[in-house]
Amino acid sequence: MKKIKIISVLVLLILSFSIISSFLHHNKGQRNAEYRWLEEEVTLFVATDLHYLSPELTDHGEYFEGLIESGDGKVMEYCEEVTDAFIRQVIEEVPDALILSGDLTFNGEKASHVALAEKLSTIENAGIPVFVLPGNHDLNNPMAVSFHKDGYSLTESINAQQFEKLYLEYGFGDAICRDSSSLSYIAEITPELWLLMLDVNTEDSPGILTEKTFQWVEKQLQKAVRQDIRVLAVSHQNLMQHNSIFSYGYVMENNERLLEIYESYGVICNLSGHMHIQHIMHSKEGFTEIATSSLMVSPDLYGRVTLKGKTVAYSAYPLDVCVIAPAQPDFPDYAETFLWENAYRQAEAELTDTPEKDSMCRFFADINTAYLSGKMSAALWDDRLFQQWQAEGTFLSFYLQSILEDEWQDYTEYSFDFP
Repeated sequence: MKKIKIISVLVLLILSFSIISSFLHHNKGQRNAEYRWLEEEVTLFVATDLHYLSPELTDHGEYFEGLIESGDGKVMEYCEEVTDAFIRQVIEEVPDALILSGDLTFNGEKASHVALAEKLSTIENAGIPVFVLPGNHDLNNPMAVSFHKDGYSLTESINAQQFEKLYLEYGFGDAICRDSSSLSYIAEITPELWLLMLDVNTEDSPGILTEKTFQWVEKQLQKAVRQDIRVLAVSHQNLMQHNSIFSYGYVMENNERLLEIYESYGVICNLSGHMHIQHIMHSKEGFTEIATSSLMVSPDLYGRVTLKGKTVAYSAYPLDVCVIAPAQPDFPDYAETFLWENAYRQAEAELTDTPEKDSMCRFFADINTAYLSGKMSAALWDDRLFQQWQAEGTFLSFYLQSILEDEWQDYTEYSFDFP
């Protein structure tokens, strides 16, 4: 009898160990699993950081003009024209869906959200699904203002509930699953492909992926694995650090844990924005994140993502806006010049007076303009001017150093095979 009991205990221990090992393999070893190929070709357009400002909120007066000239290079003077040109281009090219990954508005103005939602209805009416996420500018923003002559006035922003209501037709209403603690949701693109739209801009935990949302994400990915469905992830903030100084406020908190989960469950890749830099990053395990630049910053890029079989092809295209502004017949040149001059002014304000000041400012403006476009060229680099910048020890000196540390590649074109 004792032998039978001992054998029974050993069997139970072996079975328990087997179950635990199986569980651990399921949760931590999914990257080695065999996932399905995508039989149906899917083309998605992705744009981010539109920073749309409703025309009723500005008279393009002196204060507004001064604000955008001292800003980060967004072509806000032609924000309406750029947005309308993008919408026309989406309708003309008929992707399977459009993804807008946050910072839809300038500073979360309710009037801007209402006007943009109305514009997006023309895309939906053309039979193209639209999926949106809020960015850090879009909700509960105390900087929501209207501009007039030589000043500004506070205007109404919106909260998460209002955002969901306004954009109900653009992802939330058709979501197959919603996270109760954020504006995250799952959307079905095809029966074999889901979008995981991840929101980390809750009022209580801005920029932080909370425990409840972690649990919701993992539950959805487990369900996808069981149903043999592939998942493409989208966020506003970055999942990985693309640049050595773009960390706090750019990379979502708790990102390493989320990255491990994505890798474990065979998520295809992550699409983000937020930095206004066109860039692509890979984890040590080979997971890919593609950050598309701001639609409002030269060269006004949006991304085309094509998925077929086990291959993703990504291309960033400049928006065709050359005919939208009669006062600017060559809009791409205008946008590039605007960004370049903005960078020159930043450098000029930071540098002390030296005989080389103009050359150093031009060097910085050239490098910044190229870097944001995703096509940094070694031909633009000047070691002598860089060393003079380093001697200054300013923030822009460190920024230039971070660019030098980056791999100078063409980040506007990329294809890869996912697991």
